[in-house]
Amino acid sequence: MAVKIDVKELLGQAKKVEVKTTTKNFKKAIAFMRSLNKIQLDQRHIEKQGDGLEDFNSVEGLELSDKSMGSMIEMADTSTQYIAETLKLSNKQVEKLEEEKDMDEVMAFAMKLAEEVTGTKAEKAGEKETLKA
Repeated sequence: MAVKIDVKELLGQAKKVEVKTTTKNFKKAIAFMRSLNKIQLDQRHIEKQGDGLEDFNSVEGLELSDKSMGSMIEMADTSTQYIAETLKLSNKQVEKLEEEKDMDEVMAFAMKLAEEVTGTKAEKAGEKETLKA
């Protein structure tokens, strides 16, 4: 079986891209969602550590800031890589994606793609996301 993915907004391509719902693609989608979950968990830990911090220009504050920026980069790279691998994008298409789309658009599309491939729907439950089959 396969799902047809509308990539017009993301890539400006009118033709839908067919993605097979193979075990390989399913595992790739779950691994992507798991990676995002881990990054979000790391962000929560960083925020919690920063709650009691008075001086954000201290060594500890700068280290937390560095960790936070690192996880934002990881989130961007993980989302872009997942989209590129799943849709089999060319280097030029990946470059266009990174240059023309903001992070929220890329992440939202990556999540939608993963949901389509796995046949699940991520729902916002307060602050956390839960999967519903």
